[in-house]
Amino acid sequence: MFVTGLRHLKIWVTDLTRSRAFYEQVFGLEHAMSFEDSDGVVRGMSFRIPGVDFELAIRENPELAKALYDADPFALATTREGLQQWVEHLDRLGIWHPPIVRASRGWACGFRDPDGIQIRLYAYDEQVAQTAGEQVRSGDLPQA
Repeated sequence: MFVTGLRHLKIWVTDLTRSRAFYEQVFGLEHAMSFEDSDGVVRGMSFRIPGVDFELAIRENPELAKALYDADPFALATTREGLQQWVEHLDRLGIWHPPIVRASRGWACGFRDPDGIQIRLYAYDEQVAQTAGEQVRSGDLPQA
């Protein structure tokens, strides 16, 4: 098997119009296409993310969206400096977020979309990752 990258992420939402406005505002998305169901109603859209080689898709399906409430199905990579810029961007938009915290292999922060799905922003940090690796290696692991 050969994987060359990530093509798209799809998020189920309860309200397509509301979620489109949110994701366009937060990420500066560019609408790529809309998808009609067999009844002719648009219930899905895909967007290009400027500067990234994959798309974000949203699909209106209230039942599945409710099942994702409080889930964090993906994390977006950034830098430590980028996390601070994200915090400032979210503050300007009035979107609540917790402070940046040390994570297992770097630094993280997150926020929620209108349906309560957690969106994680993650900055890998070699020093933090090495410390985490040392903790695992020196822990009480079974001996081979």
